[in-house]
Amino acid sequence: MALQMINRCLKKFGIKLTKIDIDSNNENEFNYISSHRSSDISNLKINVRKKASKVFLKIGEDSIVSGNFVFENENGFVSIGNETFIGGGHFISIDTIEIGDNVMVSWGCTFIDNNAHSLISNDRTNDVLDWKKGLNENKIGYYKDWSRVDHSMITVKNNAWIGFNSIILKGVTIGEGAIIGAGSVVTKDVPDYAIAGGNPARIIKYTK
Repeated sequence: MALQMINRCLKKFGIKLTKIDIDSNNENEFNYISSHRSSDISNLKINVRKKASKVFLKIGEDSIVSGNFVFENENGFVSIGNETFIGGGHFISIDTIEIGDNVMVSWGCTFIDNNAHSLISNDRTNDVLDWKKGLNENKIGYYKDWSRVDHSMITVKNNAWIGFNSIILKGVTIGEGAIIGAGSVVTKDVPDYAIAGGNPARIIKYTK
């Protein structure tokens, strides 16, 4: 009922808050997503690991957004623009993932703005025990220490197209109108209007 009342109040501003398929350890889940009422998020799932009073996922107008969105800590944030298609896949954030307007992301893609674990072995010593503690308490990922995990913002500019089963790693910027071939692993920036593919992805040619 609270969600319905809030949505009625915000309807005149074109904003819709939702708690569709939320899997979270937090209260007030409906505050975590801000989606324009013209967008379809019926196949979207969100998992917020740690409590925070903020919007974690923001979606613009006339977009279709599916997939699993996991926010590992309080700092994660994903922004999706207008008329953008996200065909499923996984988005894992402790930093920022920003996707522009008129972007097409095919099915099975993964975006991760962090390394998931420290590159220093001593820093990883308690990762399994911390994860197990969260599992035992039904608070998955809650105890993981992210302070020593490298992270950096991912940006996908307007009109880009990312082929199915591609992986976009931390710190990458995919340029305006760029195309990423299916099954690619993108570790470095891709310029505007470039076509890139492979593992690691390399520039093949330009569309203009």
